[in-house]
Parts: sequence; structure tokens; C-alpha cells
Amino acid sequence: MVTTPDNPAPPGKALATILVVDDSRINLKGVSRMLEGHFRVLTAESGPIALQIAAAEPRPDLILLDVMMPEMDGYEVIQRLQGNEATRDIPVIFVTARVNDEDEQHGLSLGAADYITKPLRPAILLARIRNHLKLKQAQDALRDYNTALESSVVERTATLSAVLDSADQLIVMITLDGAIMAINRIGAEQFGLTPTRLAGCNLFDLLPSEFGIPLADLIAEVMDTGRSAEIDAARDERIFHVTVYPVPGEPPRVVVYASDVTDKVAADAMLRTEREQLAASLAHQRELNRKLEEAQNQLLQSEKMASLGQLAAGVAHELNNPIGFVRSNVTTLKGYLDSLFGIIKAYDTKAAESMPPEALAALAAIKQREDFDFLHEDIFQLLAESQDGLTRVQDIVQNLKDFSRVGESGFGWADLHACLDSTLNIIWNELKYKCTVVKHYDQTLPQVYCIASQLNQVFMNLLVNAGHAIAEKGEITITTRQTPDGTVQVAISDTGCGIAAEHLPHLFEPFFTTKPIGKGTGLGLSITYGIIGKHKGSIDVSSEVGKGTTFTVNLPVDRSDEAEDSPPNALAA
Repeated sequence: MVTTPDNPAPPGKALATILVVDDSRINLKGVSRMLEGHFRVLTAESGPIALQIAAAEPRPDLILLDVMMPEMDGYEVIQRLQGNEATRDIPVIFVTARVNDEDEQHGLSLGAADYITKPLRPAILLARIRNHLKLKQAQDALRDYNTALESSVVERTATLSAVLDSADQLIVMITLDGAIMAINRIGAEQFGLTPTRLAGCNLFDLLPSEFGIPLADLIAEVMDTGRSAEIDAARDERIFHVTVYPVPGEPPRVVVYASDVTDKVAADAMLRTEREQLAASLAHQRELNRKLEEAQNQLLQSEKMASLGQLAAGVAHELNNPIGFVRSNVTTLKGYLDSLFGIIKAYDTKAAESMPPEALAALAAIKQREDFDFLHEDIFQLLAESQDGLTRVQDIVQNLKDFSRVGESGFGWADLHACLDSTLNIIWNELKYKCTVVKHYDQTLPQVYCIASQLNQVFMNLLVNAGHAIAEKGEITITTRQTPDGTVQVAISDTGCGIAAEHLPHLFEPFFTTKPIGKGTGLGLSITYGIIGKHKGSIDVSSEVGKGTTFTVNLPVDRSDEAEDSPPNALAA
């Protein structure tokens, strides 16, 4: 099925073609409507149909591919696309309703350009498609440029080879003492004479010593070994490639071939230079592709963290209202119970004064049967425990709000101790069963100009890694201090398994992890490194296998040259 946009492209500019693959016709129609007016849309309801359309002319510029399909899933489709030379370079964006880190890594390893999760949002879908189309155009342009450059190099090499093939060459047969027995016309012209005039002359007398001596040594070597040999020698600022061949028979003699290779030497140097430039260009492109892939995966991870923050903020907001009225009701209920038990106490007093002993005994029996004294004492303990539980829930909600900091996307002044505490509260369930957390906070630590939500992510990554490094029982120590040069340091140490020395240089590389397969994405420390770099800071690591690891985050306090506000107070509370 083909959908043509209502608004055609401007004259001279062809619309990009997008192939949408999904086994649900409803999804196909929904995505097609999002793309109409922007692209030419092709649709396919199965993997085999998608492969046929992709291989046909004209080929799609990009494919939106559903992962879960009955006949042939998205992973098999992309493998077949990659295996076909005609479709290998078409960007593929996976569209799926469920995705985890393993799915993403598997899809990207098969050649997928990106992942988009359902339900789709038109603005994000269009932006992703346009970004990947621009990237493909840039890659195609670079490939065409490299092809043209390689063709130019090949053409120049062929031209130089033709010139050398037709170049003048001296060919002369001489005796061992240098007497010329025969010489060709072109060789004779090198000396400004004719072959006849040169017959019987001594070749060594015609050559400068810097040419003649190496040639004599080469002839001696050839006669000793019986095999040809060659050298390069200079004459009149020209470079000649000289090859000497032994001639069988008597008298002993050799044939000397001397080719002027001055131009060839220069051409080889030029060719080496161009090849080095081409190699540098290709290396630069590979580095750009690596950085692009790194940025793309970090963007995916950042988007997931942003979604998590929004979810946490939403949950906190929704919990606030019911917590508020439950807490109010519990407080009111306590007041009502105080009044009721006061009334009961007053009744007991009056009853003791006016009721007969039999009636009093009956009332006392009822109280004893219902365990009135225990009820009186326990009901207020239950209310106190409920109020304490509500207070703890409110603290958790506040920690969720502090950690997510939705809406605070820019730099501002923040208390690092509050950031650390809220992060610890959020991940405490991950640590509490096997870790003891020790805090050494510098109470004079100043506030830091930063993006607090991003530093929360840094602290969460480091603390979770510290917890994972501890197998059974251990200790995590958090130390804050200010250095004399005005830098704030946050050190997070653990008593875990430690990191091998050969792994330390690679810790902050994307996708590098020391955890077992399926236990980590290898992006946490890479994202941490990028966030700290954005804050003009640095991160150091020291580790000893079997003893533990320490990560030290160094952050500048004041970046007021990049901001208009100032800290609300000099020191953190």
C-alpha cells in the first residue's frame, strides 16, 4: 500500500519514502496518518512483504519496523535486510510496545538505527525519522566523496604509470672493467653522444663518482652471486633506478638498466600522502560514527531516566492528596476517641455513685469480657503507629519529588547533602539488606551551582554500583569536603570486590561493564562521566581487588559566569 501526501514536495525535491511494517492494520493506518503530509508512505503487514518492497525500486529511504510479528519477527527481517547488499544501508527504526536493555542491545547489534516505543507521539516520531534521514544523507555524501577520492587516486596512479612506462631508459652492456660493448640510442643521448661514438668507451669515466662507485660495487655483487641486483643512484640531481643482470658466456659482462625514477619517486610520495589523507578521513568518519552511536545510546538512556523522573513526580503528586486527608482523618479520629473515652470515664464515675452493686458488677464483667483496658491502651498505640506510617509515606513522597525535580532542567544552586540523602532514600531498598551506609558530611560544605536532577542520577549510579560490588555484607562510606582551591568533592567508597587494574582505563567507555551478561548496560558510568564533564568537573577512581573501590567526584562551586543568579546563602544548612 502506498500513501501519497496531500502537500507534495517542492519542485526538484523528492519526498523521502518511509516503509511502515506492522501486522496490525490499525497501527499501519495510525502511523501512516502521522507521516502523511511529510513523507511518501509504503506499508507492509508482514516481514516477507516488507522484504519484497524494500528490495524493489524505488527503495524506501527508511523503515519503521514492528518487532513482534507472527510470521517473521522484526529481528529476522532486519537480519535479512542486512544480508542483502541492496537493502543493507536502509536505516531501520524498531517500533515496539515493550523494550528492555537486552532488547535494545540485541536490536542495535543487528543493525537497527534506533528504538521507538508505543504509543507513538507524532512530534517525536517525525523528529527521529528526520534525524536519521539527515544522518543517512550525510553518510551517503561521505561515501560518495570517498569513492570519488579513491577514483582520483586510481586515475593519478594510472597516469603516472603510463608516464613511467614510456619514460627514457638507459640500457648498456659493459665488461667488468666498464668498457661499453653496446648501448641504446636513448641511453647514448643521456651523455650527448651516439651509440657508435660511445662503443669502447669506459662507462665509469662518464659517470660521476657518486653514481659510478655504487654501480661498481653492485656489479661486483652480481658477479659474486650470479643473481641480479638493483640500487638507486643520483646523477645531475636526478634519481635513477639501476638494475644489473649477469650475462652468461665470455667475456664476463653485465647488462645495466638505468631508469630515471625522479618523477616516479615524487609520484609515490604524492600517492602515499593522498593515501594517508584518505586513511585519516576514514578514521575520522569512523570516530564520528562511534561518537554518534554513543550519543544516540546515551540519549535513549537519558530519555528513560527523564520518563522515570516524570513518573516518580506524578506518583508523588497523586499520593499527596489521599495522604493528606487520611492523616487529617486519623488526627480527628484520635480527638473523637479522646472524647468518647472521657464520656465513658464520666459514666463510670456517676455509675459508681448511684448504681446498685449488682449493676456495677455486671458492667465490670462486660468490660472484663471485652478487655476494655487493653482496648483503651491499644487503640491509641494503633493510632500513633498509623500517624508514624503516614509520616514515613510523606517522607518517601517528598524524596521522590526531590529526586525527580521535574521542571528544573537548568542550572541552579543545590545542597549536595540533600541530593545525596534523597537519592539514598530512593534506592535504600536496594542497599538495606547488605550495606551499612556511613556519612561523613562536611557541615560547612557550600551549595553548588548545578543541575540537581543530573547529579542525583550520578549519585544513584555510583551508589547502586557500590551496592552491587558488595556480595553479602559490607559498608558504603559517603564523604564530602571542600578543597582549598574551592572545589567540592564527593567520595563514595565501598568494601566490595574491587576492580581489576586492567579494567580501570575502560570504566567510562560506553557499553563497557564488569558485570555478568544481562546485569548491566555499560552506560551508567559513561553517562556519569558526561554529566560531570557538563558541570566542568572531573571524576577519579581508585580500586584494589578484594578491598573495595572509591569514586571521587570533583565539582566547581561557582559557575556564576554562566548564570545570572547567586546562591541563596553562603553555606548549606
